[in-house]
This record gives sequence, C-alpha cells and structure tokens, in this order.
Amino acid sequence: MKIGIIGGGSIGLLLGSYLADKHDVTIYIRREEQLNALQAHGIIRSNATSNFHVESAFLNELSDEELLIVCVKQPHLSAVAKNIRKLNTKGTLVFLQNGMGHVPELQQFSQPVLLGVVEHGAYKENEYTVKHTGKGKIRLAAYKADENLLNTIVTQLSFPDFPVELVKDWERLLSEKLVINAVINPLTAIFDIKNGEVMTNFHIRNLAFQLCEEASQVLGLNHEEQWIKIGKVAHNTRDNISSMRKDLIENRQTEIEAISGYLLSGKLYSIPYTSFAYHSIKAMEEKKGIMKQR
Repeated sequence: MKIGIIGGGSIGLLLGSYLADKHDVTIYIRREEQLNALQAHGIIRSNATSNFHVESAFLNELSDEELLIVCVKQPHLSAVAKNIRKLNTKGTLVFLQNGMGHVPELQQFSQPVLLGVVEHGAYKENEYTVKHTGKGKIRLAAYKADENLLNTIVTQLSFPDFPVELVKDWERLLSEKLVINAVINPLTAIFDIKNGEVMTNFHIRNLAFQLCEEASQVLGLNHEEQWIKIGKVAHNTRDNISSMRKDLIENRQTEIEAISGYLLSGKLYSIPYTSFAYHSIKAMEEKKGIMKQR
C-alpha cells in the first residue's frame, strides 16, 4: 500500500519505521534539515538492528496516497488540512491527534476518515532516530467510512510486533483517551515530572483524581473505570516525558486547547480543577513567549 505519513515527530517516525517493512512509505515534513537527514539515513529505531528506508518530501509536495496518516499535533492541523484539500486525494485519511478539538474540522473532508489513538510510547532522539519507549497498540475507528474499508485497513496495517485494533465507537475511543490526556499531560507539565509521579506523589495524585472526575463527568464516562485506566497508563509509561511537558521544555505551543480547552468549551459543568490546569498551561506558554501556531 502507498502510505503517506504527515509529521516527522516521534509518532510519525515510529509509524514509518514499522510500516516501511510492508508498505511504500513517504514521510511529509516541513523542515529541510529533517528532509536531508531522512534522505541520508532513513529512519533509525533504537531497538532495531537496521535502518528503515522511507521516502521523504515537503508537506506542500503531497501526492495521492492510498492512505494518509496525519500525525501532527493540534496547533499544526489547520495548515495540514489546507494542503490535503488542495491535493483533492480520494485516499483514506487517518487522524491520530490527542484531544477532541479537531473533530468538528473533519466534516470538511469528502474522503473516508478514520480516527485513532496511539498507545505506544516514543521519543524522538534526533531528526531521523526514534526510541520506542513503550509497546502498545494503535486503535482505529471509522468517523466517516464504511466498516469494510476499516476492516481492510486494520488488517493491512497490523502485524504481531505492531498491532492495530478495530474499535466500533470512535467517540468513546477518543473520549477515554481525552480523560487520560486531561490528567497526565497538564500535571506532568505543570510540576515538571515524569508520568509515573502523577500517581506516586500523594498530593499530585489527589489533583489527578479531581481532574479525572471532572473530565469523566463532562464526557459521560464512569470516573472509577477511567481512574483505573489512568493508573495503568501512568505506571506503564512511568519513565516517559509527556508530550505536553516536552512541548513546554522545547518552547512549543501545547495541545491544551484541544484537551482541557475542549472540556471547558461546553460550559455545562463547573470544572474548577480543569480550569486551573488549562490556565496554568496557558500562563506557562505566555511566560515563555510561545506564540499561537497557525
């Protein structure tokens, strides 16, 4: 299958390294430095014995792929969407963003659209090297696509070392991931800690419980079930740096708008802990002089 991966961050490189074994993969990126590095080295996955060959091209050079996997973070999604619309491809689109702020924008696409969550841990060591820090799975659901297409894509993408799972309900899939992100991401960024400390520090754990309860209420989920899942994720990724913490460390805009901001946008519930987390991250962005990315 001809697969395009938009985004050369940790998840884009991780996907590229696994999918290149079975498919014709092109990584679409924005910066010339990374383009040159990928052309020279391919992708190196730190736990693998060889490099993985992929094609690389700039985002404005998108070509018609059978499958286009969008791995960029929320702040860059609008620019990517414009490039996809210009291409007018008929291929299937897969979106792997955190949060749910991007979902309303997906109505603009006439192509089949799948939504997914990535449960792997990955760390980008340089422009072409990714470390697989925690094995998990990718779960995909149809947002605007028939079930036969979803079944076919899941079958083609999945293999034993890199499982892809079909999920029926895209809204529940994203909601459950959103609760995890709404707890772990802001707390690790605010307190500058690794994921595991969210549960091992008594006081931060208390804050995490309150955030979990609020997010679950807004999204109509059982907070006790979600609290158990958060505990498992925090333990399994205990040595990882969350994406939000990493964004702040590297002076990049975070995905707080699509996570805590999404929960606040409905204004149906009083969620003071979520409001505090949201404004704390926004304050840290402002303090660092991080401008909104378009």
